[in-house]
Amino acid sequence: MSILKRILLLAVFALPLAACDTNDGPAEELGENLDNAAEETGDAMDDAADEVEDAVD
Repeated sequence: MSILKRILLLAVFALPLAACDTNDGPAEELGENLDNAAEETGDAMDDAADEVEDAVD
């Protein structure tokens, strides 16, 4: 196997590992927390709307 093929093969397997970095910085963690809070708020609003709809019916 040529050296170029070996380098390409190594890059194919190494790049996904680099993308799996879990050392998020504080800004990334804050953004994730805000996303989760917004999603939970939306879910709570949907639940409340469903309860109101059920009560009206």
